[in-house]
Amino acid sequence: MNEQNDKKDAASNGGMSKPDQTKEFRRPSADGGAKPPPSRYIQTSEDVKDSTSETVLVIICWFLVILMFPLSILVCLTTVPEYSRMIILRLGRLRKGLRGPGLVFILPCIDEIHQVDMRTDVANVRPQDVLTKDSVTITVNAVVYYSIYSPIDSIIQVDDAKQATELISQVTLRNVVGTKTLNVLLTSRQQLSKEIQQAVSGITYRWGVRVERVDVMDITLPTSLERSLASEAEAVREARAKIILAEGELKASKALKEASDVMSENKITLQLRHLQILSSIASERRVRIIYPIPLEIMEPFMTGKEGQKKDGDGGSGGGKETKKDDDAGGSTETRKEGGGPVRFTDGSSGGILSKFIFAECLGRNW
Repeated sequence: MNEQNDKKDAASNGGMSKPDQTKEFRRPSADGGAKPPPSRYIQTSEDVKDSTSETVLVIICWFLVILMFPLSILVCLTTVPEYSRMIILRLGRLRKGLRGPGLVFILPCIDEIHQVDMRTDVANVRPQDVLTKDSVTITVNAVVYYSIYSPIDSIIQVDDAKQATELISQVTLRNVVGTKTLNVLLTSRQQLSKEIQQAVSGITYRWGVRVERVDVMDITLPTSLERSLASEAEAVREARAKIILAEGELKASKALKEASDVMSENKITLQLRHLQILSSIASERRVRIIYPIPLEIMEPFMTGKEGQKKDGDGGSGGGKETKKDDDAGGSTETRKEGGGPVRFTDGSSGGILSKFIFAECLGRNW
């Protein structure tokens, strides 16, 4: 059936057979072909057989090496460190496979060697002035961590893999930052780094370069913008402090109202609280405060004693008056036994404290 179809196609094409379509040649990857190689710009020819002239030149070089042995060994042997791999271009054509680590034999006359460091390297993206999405000019710099996973691609597909990675990182940083607002840049720096890493990796993987990490270092704002942001932050902090202070005063006023309601039920409690406050002030400031004690505080304690004294004397009006002269002050006080009131003949009231003291003395029969 296939032969008949081919004949029909040839007859329809005027007796000419259809040309064979050759498949695109792809070099196996460095890890044994487990993963497909990336799209390449330049097709290599390491599997193509050498031409006659190339074979003749190789034979002549081998003859010179044997003729100059053992001196030729000094220039034909080279070492490759563990972290590097060597690529050999013989007469300009890539030789199949990588060389190293260890000793590698080369033909110095016709072999061109390239050692590729496969360790992680750092590319510093210099500071750039970028205009954000909300028309704010900022200065941004970053650091790119990358490594070479395909030494052949890093030599064949690009002239300088390190310089190319640095330049593409600068361009990508500018493009990504230009699509973000200032607020997003300041609050989502980690997400910005991931976007830059993905964008750079989509280009450098064809060069055999793997971008491992991208970190946005500094975002420098204009001086005027920094001042406005600082004043805004200060205003927000002051507003929060006022809100907290108002809430505290509200809670304190509620607590004071509850305490006043409790103290209003008993006047003695309020007076004792007053004395406690005075005592605390005196202890803190190291001063003495002489404060008259209202007689109303002691009335509950004095009522019983006065009643007992009146019962012993046989009722009111049977008391005996007593006079006491004070030569120093010139005042005379008159009291009546049986718990009567105290009078001062000099016209002065004597104060609440004096009333309390004399009343207490009379109650105890002093």
